[in-house]
Amino acid sequence: MEFFYKSLIGNLKISAEELYVDNKSRERSGHMSHAMVEYAPGKVIAFNSNCSARRLSGHSAHGWIEYRYSEDGGKNWSEIHEMPYSKEVLLEGVFTISIEKAVFQDGVLTCFAVRNSQYTEICCEPWDTPLVIQSYDLGKTWEKPVEFSSYKGRIYDAKIKDGVIYALETCDKDFLSEIKEPRYRLFTSHDNGKSFQEKSIVDFDSYKRGYGALQFRPDGVLLAYACNIEYGYSLEVSLSRDNGETWEKQQPISLKYGMRNVQIAPLEKGYVMHGRAWINEGGCGKGQVIYTSVDGLNWDDGILLETEKMVCYYSNMLPLKDENGKEYVLLQYSDLFSESAQVNVMHRFLSIE
Repeated sequence: MEFFYKSLIGNLKISAEELYVDNKSRERSGHMSHAMVEYAPGKVIAFNSNCSARRLSGHSAHGWIEYRYSEDGGKNWSEIHEMPYSKEVLLEGVFTISIEKAVFQDGVLTCFAVRNSQYTEICCEPWDTPLVIQSYDLGKTWEKPVEFSSYKGRIYDAKIKDGVIYALETCDKDFLSEIKEPRYRLFTSHDNGKSFQEKSIVDFDSYKRGYGALQFRPDGVLLAYACNIEYGYSLEVSLSRDNGETWEKQQPISLKYGMRNVQIAPLEKGYVMHGRAWINEGGCGKGQVIYTSVDGLNWDDGILLETEKMVCYYSNMLPLKDENGKEYVLLQYSDLFSESAQVNVMHRFLSIE
């Protein structure tokens, strides 16, 4: 179904959903691993997980990594390719990997890999230290993985500014824990992803927070976000005016339908935010919602697309331009195809009409 929404940044068009990964027909599922990256104008690599449909009813990271290429901005896609390392570690039986974010710069594709334990049913947490996996030929071959940081945790977002790669990690082996000290750390790379150094601790409440996003504004301000897992109508946010050296904690953002799995992308004169809505008090969210903002701090009431899709809306967004230079956003997200937690991967396109 197609949607139109009179948003803060104009008349937002949300295209009808398109099937990207048909897990239903192959009796598989997909969890995490929605990295997408543009490597040339209109040319995209999109990643997804090929996971068990039986383990935890499909809501598990027990599987390997696939990716495809598009040369027309996400309209058509190549055949499926598999990341060899992801199958190697799956067969070893200790952990699996997820590829949630990736960046491309100066001919180098840099993927951020979360290491998920195979010893728990969800085959996700507890996490080991993350890895960086690079390719110098757009995924035809891959370099040996290297450790991203010494902290066990999960990398939620990565951006590039002025040749520097910025990456946000929740430094905790568990998604949620009783740890009350700050868990969100910002790392930077000045050698195009070969190594990363800790730059700062993000100044917001990270207790019982999960997921995360980064966004640079045109004025140079860097924004960092995290979801409140106990009260989903509140979104943590902090800003930096010096590229993440120091932070200014902001008042949490109040959102009409809530937010979980926060993803943010620039679009025209502002920003779009996508994630899982928070329909029920005390619940973990259901349905999917899109909000807009001019400054990344003040968001509108949003549009709720569906209300009964339950818990599997992990997603990612990639800003692109068409052949005429008009901006749009490619949205990739998991979508239930059963009464349990088995998901296909879907695409929508967001644009201002």
